[in-house]
Amino acid sequence: MRIPSAGAFRSLSSTGTASNCNDNSSTNMKNVLVAASAASILAAGAALGSTNTTSTTTDCEQNWGDLPSFGSSSDPIAGSEHAEEANDNTVFLSKIPHERTKEEIDDLENRRQKFEELLEQNILSTSAVASATASDSQKDVSVTTKKMYFYRTSKIESKKKSKFILMAGPSSDMLGGDIAHLLGWDLNGMDAGKFVDGETKVELVDSVRGKHVYLVCSTSSNDAVMELALMLSALRRASAKSITAVIPYYGYSRQDQQFGREPVAASDVAIMYEEMGVDHVMCLDLHNDSLRGFFSPKIPVENLVPVPVAAAYFNEEFSANNEKITIVASHEGQVSRARTFRNVLKRLSGKDIELAFITKARQRRGEKKYTPLVVGNVKGRNCIIVDDLVNTGTTLESNVEKLADMGAESIHAWATHGVFGPKELCKAREKIGSMKKLDYLLISNSVKYDGVLPDKIRQLNIAPLLAEAIARSFHGESVSGILNLDESIQERYDSR
Repeated sequence: MRIPSAGAFRSLSSTGTASNCNDNSSTNMKNVLVAASAASILAAGAALGSTNTTSTTTDCEQNWGDLPSFGSSSDPIAGSEHAEEANDNTVFLSKIPHERTKEEIDDLENRRQKFEELLEQNILSTSAVASATASDSQKDVSVTTKKMYFYRTSKIESKKKSKFILMAGPSSDMLGGDIAHLLGWDLNGMDAGKFVDGETKVELVDSVRGKHVYLVCSTSSNDAVMELALMLSALRRASAKSITAVIPYYGYSRQDQQFGREPVAASDVAIMYEEMGVDHVMCLDLHNDSLRGFFSPKIPVENLVPVPVAAAYFNEEFSANNEKITIVASHEGQVSRARTFRNVLKRLSGKDIELAFITKARQRRGEKKYTPLVVGNVKGRNCIIVDDLVNTGTTLESNVEKLADMGAESIHAWATHGVFGPKELCKAREKIGSMKKLDYLLISNSVKYDGVLPDKIRQLNIAPLLAEAIARSFHGESVSGILNLDESIQERYDSR
């Protein structure tokens, strides 16, 4: 420890004696000693931060300046009238502005210009033509319907807009950007990634205190599941008013039953999200609608099924002379989706659409080889296979071959989610791209992919549907009625 100079002793000793000039000499001497001791402690503390005086320090002391300082709950709040402004070198993280890189700014500007051009052409969002500015691994090949069938909100127009926050996780950043554009909003700042050791890192850039937060994040991988859980926790700890998790693809949804000594993973994931603090959940075409029951009654769950949007797209794709159309459910469990698809397409086209389905005669669970059987009329007709999910492409391949063998004139397919996994681990994309008897597979952009999809896989942009759902939810309007074609159009909040 550095010893204080004699001047410090003299200064404090004189101050001490001056303040007690009427006492006796022994009392004065005690005061001098006390003051001198205090001076030595204060001077030692000041000397630790000094660089102008040469001194000898121990190994324990030499790194004290690098240690962080911690404040207590009694410290004045930064920026308040009680906070000291002079000589305050404290840096508060909330005061550090989020700075985008030049590449991010250029990319956002290019996407904005592209959106404006497409909207002038009466196209909802991204075009089927790949962006000329994007690299081969990042080309956007989304397609959209040409008309506004279910999207009626251009912007959020409300006195509550100052309380609205929209965020997107890394697995849904492009989809989140499209949603934000359609709502006339900007994605709020949030950094999510990994530390060097592989742990998930989440940090909120903008304040969310007292705000209604809508967080878009597909959980198509374990990393995305953990990111969503930690983002929910961060938002709850940051005092968000309400948190709505918009999950375009709900990971682990196929593990909704227990076979033997297995977990019910879909339920366990729901419990985790609920414990992290989610208030409301929006999902897109759950594998099983009963998954909504895995959340407690205090957590409302919306299940948006984009089948009508896909039906509208095929209605625009098929020519007016194409009268013979059959909707084919990929298996028994998809009959309900196929029936909805048929009803919407029949109403939009005015044609007599037939319905068929394919049975899976599997002997046991997990068996890959089976004999498909078709129930319905498909010979000489244009068939559209309807499913909720494509993973390996095995079921789709067998169904396409079966329909072709039965004399189908053309074969298209629709699946809400294309969960193909990493390109190096799953060859489903190559398998689908090589199906000569398949015209093309239409999927939504609920899942983000690496690399470029083959020409036979088209992505339908569902940003307009999710933007409408978010706007309705934020303004307290019905969400379930978005896809109801029979619903009379009520006066909307943005027209009042």
